[in-house]
Amino acid sequence: MAIDNKKPACTRDELQQARFLIRHVDYKKQPVSVIIFAFEELVYAYINHCMHMHRPLNCEQDAIFDETGKFLRCSMHGFIFDPKTGECQSPVCFGQRLQALRLEEVDGTIYFAEKHLTLSD
Repeated sequence: MAIDNKKPACTRDELQQARFLIRHVDYKKQPVSVIIFAFEELVYAYINHCMHMHRPLNCEQDAIFDETGKFLRCSMHGFIFDPKTGECQSPVCFGQRLQALRLEEVDGTIYFAEKHLTLSD
């Protein structure tokens, strides 16, 4: 993999020290917040935007997982999402998905692998 065209998101060490990280990027020329987290040893990134009320998942609490640790949860209304797929499990938005962003890990550094993404200054 050529690291030149990848944009660094975080290191594995940073991610192990936090339940999740927030990064601000431009995706498809729009500023967005991104959540990055590890679940079952794999790393995931989603645009931090619940489709129900268009708010960040952590808008009411500094958390993105429900009390079981098995589902992502929007803190505004409690909608839950499969952390592996981003698919909503709540009836109002059932089947809709959070926008996933591709990541790649090289030597302990996690990179965004999206061509329509630029790092915010």
